[in-house]
Amino acid sequence: MTAASRLDAREAARMAVERVRSGARFCWLYADARGEAVRLTYVTDGDDGLEAFTGAAGAGVDSIAERVPAAYWHEREARDRFGVAFTGLPDATPALPPPSADRLRRGQGEELSVVLYGPVRSGIVESMRWIIETAGEDFVHVHPAIYAKRRGVEERFAGVPLEVAPLVAEHVSGATAASHATAFSRAVEDALDLEVPPRARALRSALVELERVHQHLDALAKLAEDGSLAIGAAQLLAAKERVHRLLAEATGSRFARGVICVGGLRDDLAPPLLEAAERGLDEVERHAVAAVEGFFGTQSSMDRLIGTGRLAPDIVRELGGVGPVARGSGVSCDARLRDGWLYTPLQGDEALADGGDAYARARVRAVEMRRSFRLIRNALDSIPDGPVRSSVPVREGSAIARVESPQGELLYYVRLEGGAPARVAIRSASFANWPLFVPSLPGNIFTDFSFIEHSFGLIHAETDR
Repeated sequence: MTAASRLDAREAARMAVERVRSGARFCWLYADARGEAVRLTYVTDGDDGLEAFTGAAGAGVDSIAERVPAAYWHEREARDRFGVAFTGLPDATPALPPPSADRLRRGQGEELSVVLYGPVRSGIVESMRWIIETAGEDFVHVHPAIYAKRRGVEERFAGVPLEVAPLVAEHVSGATAASHATAFSRAVEDALDLEVPPRARALRSALVELERVHQHLDALAKLAEDGSLAIGAAQLLAAKERVHRLLAEATGSRFARGVICVGGLRDDLAPPLLEAAERGLDEVERHAVAAVEGFFGTQSSMDRLIGTGRLAPDIVRELGGVGPVARGSGVSCDARLRDGWLYTPLQGDEALADGGDAYARARVRAVEMRRSFRLIRNALDSIPDGPVRSSVPVREGSAIARVESPQGELLYYVRLEGGAPARVAIRSASFANWPLFVPSLPGNIFTDFSFIEHSFGLIHAETDR
């Protein structure tokens, strides 16, 4: 990652806007408070990779949300969590704590109904609230209230020993523990200029790709369930269960928790993972592929997905979408092709679709799942000998690192003081993609809501962090 010299926050914002206007993608804005001072960092992704522009917020800073809409949610969070005064921020409505439904309502009229959907919803294991204004079956206004719990996970990293801190990262999103532990560890390793042994890199790569498989199967199973395809949903969930059992056999955890650490891995997983893969990976893949093919071979389910929740590529780019959500609209954004953190390169072209609808997003997942099996085999077949962990020095430093999680690009910023994190900031793929959900709704009806939501495949906990 390239970092610009420290600037005034207004100048940092101006430089980020210039990068976006020249073709870079806006990735992130995060705040770092040191005593009374708050520094803002704007992160973009261009031809030279990630660039960061940092400056002191001082009495305030101009909002860039009108010129760079992808910054809107980031500015609201920095305002509400760190007290940064953004001049010209389009909407003064607080993001957290979530405002009342009455404050979010926009429409008036006898024909308009308001549905308070959540934060507890049937079939959804995480808390999130939607205020939906409808006229009959049509969406008039939809207002997300993301921070239903405000868990404060970022703050929990402060002062935690580096030996333990990856376990905190795993709890940002339990379903994608390997991605979060890897992204956090990579940020620390970059801050310390620490080289991870090749054997550990290969095993990390296999674990994250196995995670991608079970998460893509999970998203497709929920879509099947939405379409009352009970057998298809059961087959997809059974295939997902086989992935979890393989992980449990190899790592002792169904989600590979507790194995990734700063410097590599806590133990050498190569023997048990190779043994588990030799016994069961072919069968896992066969069941997964058959279940996915059965799902896409059911025309009644495909009819519910084709044309549903359509997103134009321009909107995806404007709002900074990532992962299968963006790639389903033909927008290239796979971090595995850019940062080289995989042990073996991603073979073939990026999985892209041009429909921009729920069907296209599902197709991207199906293609990526097949390629993940190939990446897993490539990594396991080429595991080198050697250690799985490097010793970790005690010194200060800071860095940003990213990993392509199942939901998309996952970014971590870590600042170290005294051998422990002093500040950790997380920009998950879910946080980047939720702003795209509302633009996907016009032209659809209320019963399409769950199809669109599950086609996004996002994790609420990653945002309500």
